[in-house]
Amino acid sequence: MPAGATSRATHVLPATLTPRPGESIESWLEHLAELNGLSTAAVLTMIRESGAHTRFLTIAPAPETVATVAAIARVSESEVYAATMATFDGTALDLTNLNPNNRDSYRQIAAPGWAPHRGTQICPRCLSEKGVWQSSWRLPIVTSCRRHQNLLCAVCPSCQRPFRDQRHSHLRVVGASTRCGNPLGAGPAKKCRQELTDIRAVPATDDVLATQARIDAALNGAQMIVLGEPVSAASYLHDLRHLATLLLHLAGQTGAERLASWVTGLTSDAVTRTRARGPRWGLRPPDDPGVRSAALAAADGILAAADLDDATAALATWTELTPTTPDGPLGWLADHTVMTPTLTRLVLAARAPHRRLSTLLDHSEPLAPLRHIPQMLPTELFDRHLADAFDSGPATVRLFTTMCLARTDPRASTWSATGHLLGLPEDLAVRTARACSASLLLPIPVLEARLRSVAADLPHVDWRQCERDLRAGCDDTWFKAFAAERPGTRASSRPYAVAWVWTQLAHGHLSATPAWAHPPTSADRAGFRKFSRGLSEGDRARLSRIGGGDWDSHRT
Repeated sequence: MPAGATSRATHVLPATLTPRPGESIESWLEHLAELNGLSTAAVLTMIRESGAHTRFLTIAPAPETVATVAAIARVSESEVYAATMATFDGTALDLTNLNPNNRDSYRQIAAPGWAPHRGTQICPRCLSEKGVWQSSWRLPIVTSCRRHQNLLCAVCPSCQRPFRDQRHSHLRVVGASTRCGNPLGAGPAKKCRQELTDIRAVPATDDVLATQARIDAALNGAQMIVLGEPVSAASYLHDLRHLATLLLHLAGQTGAERLASWVTGLTSDAVTRTRARGPRWGLRPPDDPGVRSAALAAADGILAAADLDDATAALATWTELTPTTPDGPLGWLADHTVMTPTLTRLVLAARAPHRRLSTLLDHSEPLAPLRHIPQMLPTELFDRHLADAFDSGPATVRLFTTMCLARTDPRASTWSATGHLLGLPEDLAVRTARACSASLLLPIPVLEARLRSVAADLPHVDWRQCERDLRAGCDDTWFKAFAAERPGTRASSRPYAVAWVWTQLAHGHLSATPAWAHPPTSADRAGFRKFSRGLSEGDRARLSRIGGGDWDSHRT
């Protein structure tokens, strides 16, 4: 008898079978009963007659129950334990307060929400291949089978109930059969005869499968990446569940159908659950794996963003749906989910005034063609429209203004994407947006009006073509002509001359200049400033004439 087996274990099965990886304890015991020619009721009776109870058998049975089952089946206690839901303790579940000797203790496990409910989900193709029911199918956070790339099925099409929906026994009367076997309520012999392997599952989308891959990794205890930073598996699953809950509540608001097609699938589930306060998705998510998987994928897409800025850009479109209540937007949002530290950062950032600006720009018609927007706003337009708009330096504001104009382009979904469209370093774009967003002095509507005025005053110049021409013309020919008219100019000043033409004539940003083969260093920038201060009015005129080329050809 294996070590740890209880002394009251008087029964031993003649044939043994080891639980397969991921197999649930009820599936294993049903196969074990079939192997030994016994009914499932007989196996449960053997366990009880050996002195153990079967309370919480599938969740986290008592140690003496685990020892008894291990002794009867002639397997190790660790193998029995691994077949229960306790294998997810510390990741998807917190079983700290579960007491196998107190049936009421499960309430503390169910209270935080998203706990295993009645029955289980299935993958029909998995059952067809091996006849094995997976423990993870009982977790609401699991929605698809990556092996077969389909959604799990939650309800039997014949009896219209969850699979394994039986209240009085952990094991099915039909045993290891792949028939449904749910009681039909017309006497103990009446069971649903639906063949589970005949059920056709719905294919899962790529984003759902990608999310399921991250969930599976977390269920195995892997370290996860959230907002670009490593976190524990439990922390990731905690954030994912509560963010999905928030999105589900926001999906019930007017206008949500414009953000995602899956929100329409919430209607029937919400109607059946609605009470005075509406459906409580934080306690029990939608039963439909299609809706649940889409909400989880949307939440995971936010958490998997490279940084807080990209994540809040994605969340802001949802938080704009927050209804008006006496508690205010933040009060409503906090009341409809658990505000973990990660969610608190996200929600506060998404509701910040500057985030509302980016959301406004995202939903605006393009203020100007992208080719008409230089990297840096001309100084005269800054002085005319925005000198009093920010508590930031003029150069920073000039850059942020052009980024705001470019953000209205449909391709500019984030500040980093906006920077890329303008040919700017993406990290520079993100830093600039953060700096100016924090220093905005005007109400958003006033700033929006000024941006429209700036767009109307932009010269119709194809700045992208100007930039291409300057990059192509960065040879020594024009610089030698300039040096010939400016005695004493050193050959080492050529990068500074190129940078001057780039920043003053093409209104480009110094970080993107073609003057150097690498981003300008602090020494390069210092040398450029010294060179610029040393230019006379005549020198500037000569550089404009010789280095600028035919600017009229760039007008559109």
